[in-house]
Amino acid sequence: MQTAFDLVIYGATGFTGRLASQYLTRAGSAEGLRVAIAGRNQEKLEAIQQSCHRKPQIVIADSTRPESIDAMVQKTKVVLSFAGPFAIHGEPVVAACAKWGRDYLDITGETPFIRSMIERYQKEAETTGARLIPFSGFDSIPADLTVYLALAAARSRGFLLDELSLYYQIRGGLNGGTLASALNIAEHSTGRELFDPNILIPDSSWPRGPKPDLKPRYEPVLERWTAPFFMGPINKAVVRRSSWLRAQQGKPDHPFQYEERMVVGRNLGPVQAGLTTGVLAGFSVLTGNKMGRSLLRRFGPKPGEGPSDEARKNGFFRGQLVCRSQGLCKLIVRMEREGDPGNDVTVALSCETARLAAENAYQQQNLKGFVTPTVAFGDQLTKRLEQAGFRFRTEFV
Repeated sequence: MQTAFDLVIYGATGFTGRLASQYLTRAGSAEGLRVAIAGRNQEKLEAIQQSCHRKPQIVIADSTRPESIDAMVQKTKVVLSFAGPFAIHGEPVVAACAKWGRDYLDITGETPFIRSMIERYQKEAETTGARLIPFSGFDSIPADLTVYLALAAARSRGFLLDELSLYYQIRGGLNGGTLASALNIAEHSTGRELFDPNILIPDSSWPRGPKPDLKPRYEPVLERWTAPFFMGPINKAVVRRSSWLRAQQGKPDHPFQYEERMVVGRNLGPVQAGLTTGVLAGFSVLTGNKMGRSLLRRFGPKPGEGPSDEARKNGFFRGQLVCRSQGLCKLIVRMEREGDPGNDVTVALSCETARLAAENAYQQQNLKGFVTPTVAFGDQLTKRLEQAGFRFRTEFV
């Protein structure tokens, strides 16, 4: 396929889009990659272009003008989209990639939106050969990838896992685009949709498993108290879609349950876990009503705004996947990296995954339609992320 570009960053003038543009054009990285930046504002795109070490070309594209999106998609192998909320701006890009057989990635955590995209465009993508890989940022690669590594490690030792719990420690800030997406989800989706573990599985007979545990809880393996993790329902849905996709490929996993929790400090652990749980419940109440959303829109960061360079530099994430078989901990998979999870880490995850797509480094060349990052790239994703500063460790217990 002859195209003008290998990869187009759509939504480049947003906060994470700007960081991604600079990431993919920095000195000594992806030198041969033909990158373009796209959006609707020429002046803002030129400012982004000037901030990049290698100057990307500019493409004018606007989701309110589908013909401009079509023209953009036809020029490239891969589109990496940062233009959220995706439920508002995303469908024209997904539709064009499905139509023209191009690969698509984004950083969305909007499971109801992706469910609707699967229903509308999966068959067309199978016909054209498009590969569509949402959830390629902090939502939800750490979850998807640590589970993939744990299942592979267990198979290598000849035992089965039936309970996987991912525990997060994070420090980071919130950008305006993420807040806008969260508020849009809360405004247009029901709680039943958001907490549906099978929302991404088009098979009503697929088992759902137990309801999530939303109370503070002690984890004896880590010797820490924990609270529910706010992104847990989204990441759980992605993990379950990966497992469902593997079953469709004739590689079924042994049935397992998956959950996510947040680790709190050692001092006053039960109190901190209770307070964290209460804060999450309060945020849910705020986003669940019109007045609360109005307050968050008024006082929270606006689209295009985000944490300072210093705040992002001081951020980090650590994930520890505790894996049990018949109640006994058998192994722990760890994944970590410095940088603000919702900004720097998300940018590194999505850009490195998009590079794999541009290089056609898929596990299976006949892969088509909506897939998850691990189903698309498997071990290649781990290797690429290690090169990008992510650290992985698997410990058998």
